[in-house]
Amino acid sequence: MNNTDAKILVVDDEEMIRYSLQKKLSRLGYKVISMEKAEDVLYLLKNGEKIDLIITDIKLRKMDGIELLRRIHGLDEPIPVLIITGHGNVEDAIRALRYGASDFIRKPFDINDVASSVRAILNRKHEKTLAERFARYVVYEKGCYRIPIDESITNAISYHLTKDLVPSGICNTTTAENLALALQEAISNAMYHGCLEISSSIREDYGIKGYNDEIEKRKADSRYMDRHVTINYDLNRDYVEYLIEDEGPGFDYNTLPDPRDPENFFRNSGRGLLIIRIHMDEVTWNETGNILRLRKYRVERNDVH
Repeated sequence: MNNTDAKILVVDDEEMIRYSLQKKLSRLGYKVISMEKAEDVLYLLKNGEKIDLIITDIKLRKMDGIELLRRIHGLDEPIPVLIITGHGNVEDAIRALRYGASDFIRKPFDINDVASSVRAILNRKHEKTLAERFARYVVYEKGCYRIPIDESITNAISYHLTKDLVPSGICNTTTAENLALALQEAISNAMYHGCLEISSSIREDYGIKGYNDEIEKRKADSRYMDRHVTINYDLNRDYVEYLIEDEGPGFDYNTLPDPRDPENFFRNSGRGLLIIRIHMDEVTWNETGNILRLRKYRVERNDVH
């Protein structure tokens, strides 16, 4: 299926929000259904409607977006969910990520940011399906990958590096999906902030378009274009660990703002680090700041599937 043929369900009790999302996404070629209540969404899904992505506000009149997310991830075939949250709802957004939300967008939102997130989520879903065809049960596995600065690789390798976590017993499906999302953020940071040396302030000052324009400019610059990201992967019976190294000059990681602080939570530049810290058990850097170590310990539970 071409991602532009995907069917998207928008859930919000504000008519103007539903209208603007439906208009933009329809123009991009998606099939869009909009609904006001979470209860109607569950009824629709119960009756066999095939949906590729759900976009929902956290604050709904009866059943809220968190409860809807929880029920969707309890389905036999969970559906990716993009959460919309108002400024200041830090705890709700963190809960949504822990329950398996694919991403979150803050209100008031830039419709182009929503479209960009939708494309990324649908691409991850497609590439995950491809990667799972090659999944095998493993007891011990190591690997090393050296990849160029190419966003199209990021999603596929993130799922490739997490595809064996469920069958090996490290974690369940939802946790594996969350770890893939964290890896995607970490690899993207290594490419753009590390190899291309792009400051987070560019996205804050010039928005997603200005940020993407700067990426394309530096990818064509001889000072940066030949740099790579190296990923070392170690899976054993106790944990999975990833070392992500960029070829940039490094940075002082002690200066990073805490993304869990309400003052920083909704800044575009803090979202990736928040996702990484929420889903990984250990997050550390080397002394120069160009190698990120991520570790997730085996989750001892009875419902791993």
